[in-house]
Amino acid sequence: MTRVAYPYLRPHQAAVEPSAWTLVLGDEPVVLPEALDTWDYNLDLRLRRSIRVDVETIRAQCRLPEEAVLDVCVVWRSSGSGLFGRAAAEHLTEPGVAELDLEVVIPGSVVGGVLDIDTVVVLATPCARVDPLAPWRAGSMIWEQRSSIRLQGDASQFPISVIDFAGTSLPEGAAWHLQISGSLESAAMGSLLLLVNARHKQVAEAFGNAGKPRPVDRLVLSAVHADIARVMVEHALASDEFDDDAEYDEETLGAMLRDVFVRVFGQRTVKDVRLRAKDNPSLVATEVQAAVNIFGGDR
Repeated sequence: MTRVAYPYLRPHQAAVEPSAWTLVLGDEPVVLPEALDTWDYNLDLRLRRSIRVDVETIRAQCRLPEEAVLDVCVVWRSSGSGLFGRAAAEHLTEPGVAELDLEVVIPGSVVGGVLDIDTVVVLATPCARVDPLAPWRAGSMIWEQRSSIRLQGDASQFPISVIDFAGTSLPEGAAWHLQISGSLESAAMGSLLLLVNARHKQVAEAFGNAGKPRPVDRLVLSAVHADIARVMVEHALASDEFDDDAEYDEETLGAMLRDVFVRVFGQRTVKDVRLRAKDNPSLVATEVQAAVNIFGGDR
């Protein structure tokens, strides 16, 4: 187990008492689960918790001056998108014990994979160095706690943007376009963007209803997912860096392409499939269609 040695005093853990995070789904809050099977990009994450901070104890144990200002912050980081942000910040200006109710909303459109949620108490501003062992720099970490949740589900697991294709270089009559950029070592969620044509009402509505799709939405989403798999396979095969011996870190573009490749082609080698694609690309596209079970046909 890795331990971090801070170059300044920190308080006992009992100086900060947080409750468990709860996830608000509809009207019923639930304790934050390890994984959310029903997540899709339309689902923003609304989280709540209370926290009790003994400001005087922290000042005494860290040997902080009276004018030291503390902040309670909530920050998040997504392994899938590689994005991070601050979701909440509260100044602790009064002495004594502060009791806060935190509520944060993290947009589902910018996260994916494992979402880490850190609740931290930090020094808000620089303060006088009254003791050589006391923290004094702004941002000094006084206390922290991490909670994590894995986001997974049947809907597309990378960023989606609904736009009017008429204002882009994309064909105006197309319904969607998968944009792939970056190296195979890039964060998957930062390398993939599904563009949906706002003029294509059926497709735009299907993604809007992805959490609770109608029968017609399921058919549209199935077609989109099959096409996404085909484009990702073609992108992988077109990259000379994508081969059988390559190793990719979790949540990278290469790892996601590898996962799609294995689900479609099983134990077949990249070399074998790449040769097949050169000789008969339409057959490889049909193999992808069969592997993803488009429209949920009988097997």
